[in-house]
Amino acid sequence: MILRSVLVAMAVLVWACNEPPTEVGSELIYDTSRVQQLSSTTLPLIVATQPLVTPSYLFNAGMLFIGRTPELHAATLLRFTTLPDTLGWIQPSDILGARLLIRPHRYVVGDSLSNVLAFTVHELRQRWISDDSSGNVVIEPRWDNLFSTDAVPNPQYFDPVPLAVFDGTQKIPLADSLSDVEIPLTADGLQRVATWLQKMADTAARATIYGIGFVPSSSSTVVREFETQATGNPIGALVRLRIYYRRQDGATDSVLVFSGNDATFVRATSPRNGGLPVQSIVRSEVAITLDLSALPPLDAVLNAQLALTTDTTQRIAGNGGIPTTLEIGYTDSTAARSLGFVGGQLAGSARMVFPNIAPLVDYLRQRKQGRGTAIFRSRNARLERLVLLGADAPDSLRPRLVITYIPRPGAPR
Repeated sequence: MILRSVLVAMAVLVWACNEPPTEVGSELIYDTSRVQQLSSTTLPLIVATQPLVTPSYLFNAGMLFIGRTPELHAATLLRFTTLPDTLGWIQPSDILGARLLIRPHRYVVGDSLSNVLAFTVHELRQRWISDDSSGNVVIEPRWDNLFSTDAVPNPQYFDPVPLAVFDGTQKIPLADSLSDVEIPLTADGLQRVATWLQKMADTAARATIYGIGFVPSSSSTVVREFETQATGNPIGALVRLRIYYRRQDGATDSVLVFSGNDATFVRATSPRNGGLPVQSIVRSEVAITLDLSALPPLDAVLNAQLALTTDTTQRIAGNGGIPTTLEIGYTDSTAARSLGFVGGQLAGSARMVFPNIAPLVDYLRQRKQGRGTAIFRSRNARLERLVLLGADAPDSLRPRLVITYIPRPGAPR
């Protein structure tokens, strides 16, 4: 009896699957023999690729970077916002000592075996942060304003005499939990601290205390990450300045001063042989311009796969690993519309594949006459770099777009 019931059910299913489509609507199952493809290997679907580098910075992000490698230079500016205004009487002879306290993270880029971090700390000579008419924070300089092409500090921003020196002989370990690095100020630094405290007693003079800058030294082999606080988040160790001084009654006292704003500026060397860099903090992106006019306007796009080749010899990796994903985004500012897709690296390969960007293909075809420019961006918030091979690379290494489509039933041919 059970066997008979199963046979009847199977017969019904077979009959239903072979029933011709109804006249309501259209076919639900496409005839796969009608599926067609367009490929950028035979048609100019990819018009061009080009690098986009926007001079930028990292501001109050909860982390800051200092150091130097052959490919990267990282400098940080900050200002102290809690200098006391009650010590205006102080003289340089009253300053007994001062130390900068800065909390390292385990993250490092560069030669972590030698692990040499070396930098100097300088007083800033002019304003680098301000507010616009709407109260928004404005960071005025960029890397090229702060340093020459040889990474020499611009004397308009940096006083040439260092307040403190971290010469690289003290190695910061690569550990998950690290204590503060303490950097004693030089005799010149102690004099500057006395001047700051004197200026704080004068409302006009205190506006000329612009802060300090951490400048990487040429002997450095790594860029290290340090802790700070993100805007609106009280979690994290700010950069601090501990000042030891003699009170007017002769007793010894100290005050702990906290940083309030910080900005990291990073310079990266350009890849060789026309490689296209994608790097987060440096704000390196890659534009890809598409021309999809060869795609029939009424046909249904089933899939659009985009594949890229990366140059693994020019990537920059930190001790957190190498990025294995990449983002491509398109924004139509006239329609306030954005599309985004994530691609991933094929295991054991230099290829990065976006499995299906069909919504972007459809949008460009329907709204932009089939033409548009999308942007590759890093999904990493640190210093790692991927280098893409562009439209000018040898044929086998160029970006490849394959569009799979099928005529819609009833559409004119």
